[in-house]
Order: sequence, then structure tokens, then C-alpha cells
Amino acid sequence: MERSPREPVDPYGASIENVARAAAELQDAVQRAVNALHGAALERAAGVDLVSIIRHLVEQGGKETRLQPTVAFRAFEQAITEYRATAVRILVDETGMTYSAVGELIGVSRQMVARLHRAGA
Repeated sequence: MERSPREPVDPYGASIENVARAAAELQDAVQRAVNALHGAALERAAGVDLVSIIRHLVEQGGKETRLQPTVAFRAFEQAITEYRATAVRILVDETGMTYSAVGELIGVSRQMVARLHRAGA
């Protein structure tokens, strides 16, 4: 069901969608790297020399393919942190929970809850 343009966005649901998007991008980046390496393994099994295999990997964007999962993982971590901050902000601001109560609920210190709350503002 599509949301109407006037319907307010639920920050909690939106943060989960951001995590899902970041996770999909991470999975894609990892799969591209694995596919490239599987191709290299097949070439090796077919008797292609290693210099040629490496040259082919480089020509196919080897450095970028190698770095993309790291960049995507950082984006995923950021999305998770933003999700946590959103959840904490809602728990504190909308439900009236204390930092200590939220910390006990999610298994972190009161100080961490305070940091997340500030980040979610």
C-alpha cells in the first residue's frame, strides 16, 4: 500500500527502511566482489596464468570492487546508528522513558542512551 504524499512519515519506520536499503547495497557490493573472485578462480582452474587473471581483475575495476563493501558497510553501520538514535528519541520523548530505563531495555549504559538521544534530535 502506497503512502499518500500528505501522510506523515513515521521516523521509526523510515529508519528501518534506511537500514534495509543500506543492507541491500552492502549485500550487492559483497556479491560483486565474490563474483569477481569466483571468475578469477574459474580462470585459474582453466589454466590462465595468475598475472593475466590479476590484470583482468584490475581492468574490470578490481580496486573499486574491493573497496565497495567497506564503503557500503560503513553506510550500513551509520544507518543502524541512526535507527538506534531514532528509537531512543521516540522512547524518551514520546513514551517518557528515562535514560536509565531505556538503557536497561536495550542493554546499554545511560550515558550511551544520552548520546543516542542527542544524535537523534
